[in-house]
Amino acid sequence: MRPRQLRPDFATFRVLLCWAATLSCIGMCSEVDAGISGENIVVVVNGESTDSLTLANHYADLRQIPASNMVVLQDIPSGLRISLDDFRDRILKPVLEEVNQRGLARHTSVIAYSAGFPTAVDIRPHTKQLTDEHQKKYQRPVASINSMTFFYRWVLADSPEYLGWGSNFYARGRFERHFANPFANEAGERFKKAEQAFESAETQEDWSAAATLWANIADEYPTLYPLHLRTAEAHAQAGDLSSAMTRLQQSVSAGWSNRRYVEESEALSKLQDTDGYAKLLEQLQDVPIKNQGPASFNGTVGWTSAGHPIPSNQGGMPYLLSCVLGVVHERGSTLQQAIEVLQTAVRSDRSFPDGTVGFAKTKDVRVTTREPLYVDALTWLMSRDRDVEIFSSTLPTSSNNYIGLMLGSASLNCKARKWSMQGGAIAENLTSLGGAFETASQTKLTELLHAGASISSGAVAEPYALVPKFPTPMLHAYYVEGVSAIEAFYLCTTSPYQLLIVGDPACQPFAKAPIDLIRIEVGQKSDGKLPVEFHWQEFPRNKKSTATASIEIHLQDKLIAVSPATQKIEVKLPSSMEGALRCRAVMVGQHPTQPRVATMETVVLGNPNALPTVRLETQPTASEETSSIDSGSSEKALRVACPDADRIELKHFGRVIAETKGNSGTLRVSNEQVGNGPVQLEVIGYIGDRAIPGKTIQLEFETTSQN
Repeated sequence: MRPRQLRPDFATFRVLLCWAATLSCIGMCSEVDAGISGENIVVVVNGESTDSLTLANHYADLRQIPASNMVVLQDIPSGLRISLDDFRDRILKPVLEEVNQRGLARHTSVIAYSAGFPTAVDIRPHTKQLTDEHQKKYQRPVASINSMTFFYRWVLADSPEYLGWGSNFYARGRFERHFANPFANEAGERFKKAEQAFESAETQEDWSAAATLWANIADEYPTLYPLHLRTAEAHAQAGDLSSAMTRLQQSVSAGWSNRRYVEESEALSKLQDTDGYAKLLEQLQDVPIKNQGPASFNGTVGWTSAGHPIPSNQGGMPYLLSCVLGVVHERGSTLQQAIEVLQTAVRSDRSFPDGTVGFAKTKDVRVTTREPLYVDALTWLMSRDRDVEIFSSTLPTSSNNYIGLMLGSASLNCKARKWSMQGGAIAENLTSLGGAFETASQTKLTELLHAGASISSGAVAEPYALVPKFPTPMLHAYYVEGVSAIEAFYLCTTSPYQLLIVGDPACQPFAKAPIDLIRIEVGQKSDGKLPVEFHWQEFPRNKKSTATASIEIHLQDKLIAVSPATQKIEVKLPSSMEGALRCRAVMVGQHPTQPRVATMETVVLGNPNALPTVRLETQPTASEETSSIDSGSSEKALRVACPDADRIELKHFGRVIAETKGNSGTLRVSNEQVGNGPVQLEVIGYIGDRAIPGKTIQLEFETTSQN
């Protein structure tokens, strides 16, 4: 098999890699990028808070988050609540500007706030604009910082539209929502005509006419897979089985995943003997058809009112998933507790833990609000052979090990418990003030994190017992299906503006990720080009894995290409380039949840002796070759050197924290600048305007909390 070559366009490479060139990809894969892993998460850090820096250091190390994805802000207002204008101007806009300037927008799905940020936003300027009396009564003027980030498009437009009961189009709904009209105006009328033709068809000619109407819309909106499915059904009824099979394949490729519907469809049953039909069914999920199945999130597209991805310029509403990594506060977590939650979550990834999903059943309105929805989740979970339990108490009384808990009580005593939670567990509690840390009233969501959950949520102000404001029981069904924790929350909350979500957003204990391998190396120079090679080796799948559908290539923390899985992918760079090149290959699984597995490697281009180096001043020169340096002091003296350099920079989280003139010097770094824990530092030597990146090194400052 010939290697897949990605040739650089020199003019744009300079912008992307900040060296000399960008890649324009020949035959790039047209599939949208989705799923959650380290390169998809932008972590926002309060640069004036040691706790914020420290928690971010730990999370960046745990999730292998690139330095470019770490955004440090200054002058963050203190306290737990911030005004709408301050949030927009001092947090949201600066973060989005950095994402755009750093070229991260294409692969950013999650904005995660470290400790040290307000958790609530005063949105009175927006609630004052409400005219619907029902909304005015129940949509209170306090929102969570993460949900205001999720609704960034409306916040930037200074619009209160996110206060609607169904403003989160990404959230799933009833199964029939798949086939709802997602359009307005002319496109909406065309949809209605196709629907009417489909419903009234009797003759072969009628069905052919309906198929043409559906096909015209489907071709214009190719990501809307129900349109392809309807086209397939109409073709099948018309007797055109070849066209029907082609459209069914298009629907599955675009995102259709429910096997039962295909098998039970009278029209599609005509395809049973068609070549490829049985193999196509193997790609689908045998799950109930009462609810829409989970969809992997994609921050680069918008979403229709029917819950399907569509380009923003075609009318889709874009969002950004968001959460808080930890609330370090006297009524929340200590810094160490927040770190331990993240550590436990990471260890649970793809572990497929045994454990029970438990639902409380009491007479408390906090429980009865969601109890009627239990049956759908229980049906889905049992179809996946998960242990489920309904207990008639505030908390479980058994000694079971839980992977999920859905509760509803103002007060929880999690310390006096026989039960435990598996790593990666989601536990949440419907109550008024679970995320309102300015008051001691009611149990805070962090108590569930301290009891073993990896992520939880709570309201930042009185939400009232309204179903749209809290996760539905399908939270646990979607999570078991394999989505990340943050996707699970937003998949089942249609009006999340008051919901504070805290924990590890990327936690994925049930992700059926590829188990293939990728090796990264530098090839032989040819025709003035130097190839960086990505060798993909496929392994047989098992019940807990899936095939590799595509491979993303990232260089220097930028997504430059998406390719179908192939044995060898080459990125040809100018042979004059030198320095340490950070390479990341991400395998995206062929599964509706699109799980991701990343392989990272730093390769050296050019003369390895020309790389800048850094070592502790007190250590011998030989330590320059190590990748980790350690000391317990709060300030470290580092010796940096780079042959022929005019100056040398030391960076932490993408910002320059120290620099020296000439080709060597001693730089001092304190934990006030970079925080504690595992501190990743970049060293860059400059010869004129030419930058030579060195290998990333790790410092270790002992973790302590200011609280």
